[in-house]
Amino acid sequence: MKFNNKHLVLAMVALFVVSLALVGCGGGSGGGGGAAKPAEMLVIGSIQDMSGTTSVFGNAVTRGAEVAIEKLNAKGGINGKKIKLVTLDTKGDPKEAINAYNRLVDQEKAIAVLGPPISNIGLAIAPIANSKKVPVVGSFIDPRVTVGQDGKPQTAMFLMQPSSVQYAEIMAGYAVEKLGLKKIAIFYNQSNAYSVSLIKPFKEYAESLGAKIVIEEKYTKDDKDYKTQLAKIKESGADVLYAPNYTQELVILFKQRKQAGVNIPIVDGLDLAAPFAQNINDPEAADNAFFANNFSEKEPQLVEVRNAYKAKYNNEEPINKAYLGYDKIMLIAEAAKKMNSTKPEDLIKGLEQIKDMQGATGVITLSPKTHQPVGLSMVIFKMEKGKYIEVGRYVPEKHKKL
Repeated sequence: MKFNNKHLVLAMVALFVVSLALVGCGGGSGGGGGAAKPAEMLVIGSIQDMSGTTSVFGNAVTRGAEVAIEKLNAKGGINGKKIKLVTLDTKGDPKEAINAYNRLVDQEKAIAVLGPPISNIGLAIAPIANSKKVPVVGSFIDPRVTVGQDGKPQTAMFLMQPSSVQYAEIMAGYAVEKLGLKKIAIFYNQSNAYSVSLIKPFKEYAESLGAKIVIEEKYTKDDKDYKTQLAKIKESGADVLYAPNYTQELVILFKQRKQAGVNIPIVDGLDLAAPFAQNINDPEAADNAFFANNFSEKEPQLVEVRNAYKAKYNNEEPINKAYLGYDKIMLIAEAAKKMNSTKPEDLIKGLEQIKDMQGATGVITLSPKTHQPVGLSMVIFKMEKGKYIEVGRYVPEKHKKL
C-alpha cells in the first residue's frame, strides 16, 4: 500500500485526537482532570560533619535519623506527610555550617534542622536560627548554645542530651552520693575548651554535697608525660580522680596511672565509651573507671532501634551518636503532633512542650526556660578488665526540677 499526502494528514489528525483523549483522562505527566499529584514531602535538614575530623559522629547521627524517618514514613510520616532528610556536610567548619543552615532553610524549605554534637557550630548558627525561627535540635553540650547571656533561652536552639554543666553534675553527684568518695583530685587539659567547660560545674556541685577538691593538676595538648602530676595526685590523699579529657589523652593517662600506682577510682566523660576499652590494649589499666552514657543496651526501646539500624546498614553496630540522631527526629515529630502543625514557628512552641517522651536514649522532657532536657537520667557504666558493666540509670535530685 502506498502512502500519499492525504494518508499522512489523516494519520496526524488521529494522533492529535488520541493525545487529547490522554490529556483528558489524566494520562499526561502534568496531571489534569483529577490526576493524582505527587505527595508533598516535608524536608528536615541536617548539618553534620560528614568528611572532617568528627565525621564518625556526623555519619552516625545521619544514619540514626534515617532509621527514625523510615519508621515514621512507614506509619504515614508526620501529620500525614512523608519526610525527607537533606544532609549537608559542614566539614567541621562553622562557616560551612552557617552556609548549610541558610541553604536548608532558604532553598530546601526545611521545617527543622538537626544540629551536630559540636558546640562551636551550635554557637555559630544560633543567631541566624533565632532570626529565621527554624528550630535546630542538636546535641551540642555547651549551655551557651541554648541559653543566651541574658539568661533567656535561645529562641530556635534545642538540646536533647545533658549539657556540659548537667553532665559534670551527674558525675559529681554519682562520685559523692553513690560511691561515697569526698576527697577529689582533678586532672584536665587546660588548653581544651571541652575539658575546661566540665571543671567548674563539677567542683561546685561536688562541694555543695560536702566533698573537697584536694588537688587540681593541669596539662596541655602537647604533653605526653603525666608522671609528675600523677605522683602529686597519689600523695594528695585523694580517693577519686576526675579527668574529663579526650580519648587519646585518656589512653595515655590510664596507662601511666597504672605505672604510677594511682589505684583510686576514676569518674569521667563519654570518652570512655566503646571503643575506649579496645583502644587502651591493657584491660587492667582501665579498672574501676566510671562514666555516664546516653543509653542502656538492655532497654527494649533501644534494642528496637539497634535492630532496625543493623538491618538497614549491613549489621553495623551503632554508636551512641546514632541514637541521638534517632531521638532528634522523634522530638521534631512529637512537637508537630502536639501543635498539629509543621510550620517552623509552631515546632518551636511544640518542642518547648515536650514532656516525658520515650526516646531511644531515655525519657525526654525539654524545659521551656532553658531548651535543655530536664530530669534526663544517664546510664552509669563501670569498666572492669576491659569490659563494660552497666550499673544503672542515675539522675541528681537537682536535675529533676524545672
